[in-house]
Amino acid sequence: MKILKFRIWNYKSIIDSGDCYPANGVTVFAGKNESGKTSILEALQDFNVGTDIRAKAIPIKNKELRPQVSVWFKVSRDIIKQIFDDIKFSFEVLEEEVVFLLSKQYPNIYSTNQESVELIGLSTVALREQNKIANQTSLQQLSILYNSNVFPLTKVGFPDIDFNDTDDFKIKIDALKTLVQPHLSKFPEELQRILNKEIDYLIGFVNSCVGLNSQRIKFVEGFKKRIPNFILFSSFDDIFPNFVPLSDLSKNQWIKDLELVSDLKVQTILSSDEREKATHKRSLNIKLNEEYERFWEQDFSELLIEWDNQKLSFWIVEDGYFYEPDIRSKGKQWHLAFYIRVTARSREDKLNIILIDEPGLYLHAKAQRDILKKLDEASSDAPVMISTHSPYLLEADKLERIRLVQKTKEQGTSVENKIHKVADKETLTPILTAIGLEMVDGIHQVDKFNNVIVEGPSDYYYLQAFKRIKKNENLNFIFGGGAGNMPKVGTILQGWGTKVVYLYDDDKGMKEAVKNVKAEWVITTKEMIEKLPVPDGAIEDIFSTEDYKKIILDDPKADVKSLNSAYAKISKRDKVLDSKLFLESLKNGNIDLDHKTMNNVDKLFHLLDKRFKDINGSEKKAFK
Repeated sequence: MKILKFRIWNYKSIIDSGDCYPANGVTVFAGKNESGKTSILEALQDFNVGTDIRAKAIPIKNKELRPQVSVWFKVSRDIIKQIFDDIKFSFEVLEEEVVFLLSKQYPNIYSTNQESVELIGLSTVALREQNKIANQTSLQQLSILYNSNVFPLTKVGFPDIDFNDTDDFKIKIDALKTLVQPHLSKFPEELQRILNKEIDYLIGFVNSCVGLNSQRIKFVEGFKKRIPNFILFSSFDDIFPNFVPLSDLSKNQWIKDLELVSDLKVQTILSSDEREKATHKRSLNIKLNEEYERFWEQDFSELLIEWDNQKLSFWIVEDGYFYEPDIRSKGKQWHLAFYIRVTARSREDKLNIILIDEPGLYLHAKAQRDILKKLDEASSDAPVMISTHSPYLLEADKLERIRLVQKTKEQGTSVENKIHKVADKETLTPILTAIGLEMVDGIHQVDKFNNVIVEGPSDYYYLQAFKRIKKNENLNFIFGGGAGNMPKVGTILQGWGTKVVYLYDDDKGMKEAVKNVKAEWVITTKEMIEKLPVPDGAIEDIFSTEDYKKIILDDPKADVKSLNSAYAKISKRDKVLDSKLFLESLKNGNIDLDHKTMNNVDKLFHLLDKRFKDINGSEKKAFK
């Protein structure tokens, strides 16, 4: 069973979240403070069976509204058949996998919709459609017969039947039979038989609909038992204990979690075999530390588990000194609790979804990167959803994980699945920061490639994408920090003895670079400067107008009248985000570019390759 999407209504600041589609593995809800990220996680937690939606979720400004959480699940045919077997109802599900909606309304009312009922093959509507013509014909015949033969004797009017209202249908047919029954002896036997047959047929149909509705309720109850548990970690305030009395080992939650995380065996610790206990203690501590060290690359400290006849004790060992867990740094305590709790929940023999609100608040940048490894590993067994505004938890090469959370006075909190649809700069800031952190990676490869210094971050990402399309491993693109800063970056790389070409837009920046090159770059030659092969254009103009509208703007009807770059400027699009998303889309699958775009890409790479051939194969000539 897998979550396809969810939606939240009337929950704290959420009027209507819109459909949210979780990512595979780890989903990251990013947004500024007070945007409603925590409310989303709390609403999912409240979806759990056996709990009420919290009263504090009722919107303060309208106490009449009732919170609702709806989740659409992808469910296999086997699970549906299991539920049918449990409720002793036989229906054949034809599809291998169907989408089933389960909604929960304040405080604890679960329901589904008609579409889901039809998909699993349990549908009053489906029966109505199958029998509608036959039943309408029966009603018409009965109405004609009734009005011409029965009405003159009984003066009881024939009811107007509505097939779409089962209750009304049943009440009117039952009432008709009750009213007519005392008068039947006045009618010929054949007429009595026909009337009873027609009325009984319609009553039977209505009763079958009512019975199916009962089975529908039972199916929802059976489905509830199989949905995942949403487990929310809001702060990990329950810090790792210093010790646990031996008498409490079997019921202590930390010990239960450690049994899932490590080889700790309570039965062995409580046994009387001293040799077995000593062996267990040694192997336990070695394996636990080897495992933990994979996810904590800071100054590593050893976690040691000891026990005597009274208690089991935990020690953090650093530089030969033994420390109780509660006197170490808040970051260390948090990470230790995070590691054990999250690992345990992901390894339980049940379907869990792990929710974490603002992980890593107590950790510095590198330690936050460490917890991403643990989240990735845990998500292979249990989906993980986190909220954050830290750029260190937003991986620039995994932007498909991010769901942006934004809040307005008019619309409240909502979720946007496509980050390029959001224009709010403050909401996008941590994502753009993460992208900026990623761009420095290119400088690590300078000794292995022909290095191309580019003006802006959007140039960097688009060129990385084109490099992937061309399968050209000879070029290394490096962000130069703007036209004015490119000489500073380039001269440092040249000082390291690397080969460098400076790539400019075909604009004023290029003209200024050529004009001032002799004064500023004493070791730069004419062969080291190139411009984009699009007249008066920037990197966006490498694309044809059609490709730019369809692929980058995701809007084939966009009103792009001249250069693509001019449209990006006028519409105030975030060029960096556009370029990064294009690169990520390319990594996730092929993108078909038209002939005009590919011709520009080919021309650009040909120019760059020629520049490096000129540099490598001829004497460097200075500008005169």
